Amino acid sequence: MKNGWAGLVIDGCVRDSAALGKLPLGVKALAAHPRKSVKRDSGQRDLPLRVAGCDILPGQWLYADEDGVIVSGRPLG
Repeated sequence: MKNGWAGLVIDGCVRDSAALGKLPLGVKALAAHPRKSVKRDSGQRDLPLRVAGCDILPGQWLYADEDGVIVSGRPLG
């Protein structure tokens, strides 16, 4: 939230989903799981991604709601 992000799309599991659901931040993940993750501090940016068979390129726009996620090459009005 301090980065100004509206939400996160996680190609993996999250922990503490009840607490995440109370934040003013959208979170989409594959599932919830009780096990803690390993923090690697290896974040990267501006790289192409492939998530659930969908290519997401730097500069594209990602929109999500309760029903799913879409990716667009331009901002949608």
